[in-house]
Amino acid sequence: MNIILVYPRWDYPTFGQLQEPLGLLHIGAMLKAHGDTVKFFDLAVDAIERVDEALPDADLVCISSSTVLFGRACLVLNRIKETRPGLPVIVGGPHATLMTEDAVMRGFDAAVIGEGEYTAIDLVEAIQEGAPLYEVAGAAAKKGDEVVFGPTRGFEADLDTFPDPDRTLIDYSKYFIDDIEFVGMMSTRGCPYNCLFCKPMLDKVHGPKVRSRSPKRVAQEMSNVAKTLGYKRFLFKDDTMVLGGVEYFVEFERELASAGLCDSQWVCQARVDQISAPLLEQMKKCGVEAIAFGVESGSQKVLDFFRKGIKIEQTIKAFDLCHEHGIGTLAFVMLGAPVETREDLEATVRLVERIRPDSLSFSIATPGPGNALHDYAIENNLRNVTAVEDNDYQYNTDPIKLSLVTAKDVSWAAKAILEAVPNTYYKDEMEARAERLAG
Repeated sequence: MNIILVYPRWDYPTFGQLQEPLGLLHIGAMLKAHGDTVKFFDLAVDAIERVDEALPDADLVCISSSTVLFGRACLVLNRIKETRPGLPVIVGGPHATLMTEDAVMRGFDAAVIGEGEYTAIDLVEAIQEGAPLYEVAGAAAKKGDEVVFGPTRGFEADLDTFPDPDRTLIDYSKYFIDDIEFVGMMSTRGCPYNCLFCKPMLDKVHGPKVRSRSPKRVAQEMSNVAKTLGYKRFLFKDDTMVLGGVEYFVEFERELASAGLCDSQWVCQARVDQISAPLLEQMKKCGVEAIAFGVESGSQKVLDFFRKGIKIEQTIKAFDLCHEHGIGTLAFVMLGAPVETREDLEATVRLVERIRPDSLSFSIATPGPGNALHDYAIENNLRNVTAVEDNDYQYNTDPIKLSLVTAKDVSWAAKAILEAVPNTYYKDEMEARAERLAG
């Protein structure tokens, strides 16, 4: 089949650097291995007219969308259906997984639930055979006027079974023009922790257990990128890639050497309670350049509300260790928890001043569909979201009705933590947002 893959970030702002949509590149690799012809369009860098031009020869369109982008995904769907009403259009990604019936009822021919590699292949074969899409495991589709779910599909235990993402589907020069610093990678899927703003969404998207690719496969993929793109700096998009501890990175160092990539550099995310001096020493041997941490708050009360499972002292220790080992740091801070007081905001400012991150990014606690914070906000009549774009924690201003602090208090805290990190990336963007927070 001739298949079009679309990432629908159409006329939508991008915070920070552009990043390639790895999930769709994984799906593209599976489809090509199946024998299908695949074209990919990232509407953050590709004009929508390119999709129009590819439609006459297409047998299927697959779109991956978050809840934030779902409005844009529907605009793309409508545009396709106006040109070719009978062309099947399938949606996958977080929104299709979390709000499946909504996705199907908006006009998509099927929705993929959870991990999409195998389901995509089965949907292609069902379309070729003229079989009902609602019978496909891991998918849902309309039967008459109702949405019917196919059998539940589990998650692949061995991620090495999947091919590497097919990076030949995209033109990386379009990303490099935007001064992209890193090529995206993923070595694991899933997270074992229970944060209020992530769970159970992550379990539904990536499965309840953390699954890892072998260090050998990861090193080989990095080497292939270096050879084909001439790029040796990588961004690991894992929720936390350090669960394997020192032993994992000992093997990773060996595999990088075997792949001829001893000079690569990379950044990743980790939790502060995972960090130790031996771990950092070994990660540095593998090329780690910087680590991003979910600091969230300087108030233990707020951290406990978020079910973060960390202590303030662990945050301080992790940042001190990174500074000692010459490893860069980025702090993710989350403001606007419904239990937050002015004193809690002040504690967050003091913590940021103490840990001295090299860069910082703040977001607003957002009760998006699929996270437990959403359920809490609904139960307490605190959700203040009217449009799908309001779920974007990088851009929204008041997704939760706050009673213990004012918008000006939150704005003050945002400005104060930015002032404490003078060299942070994208400071102008965040300062402008801090101004908007005050109303």
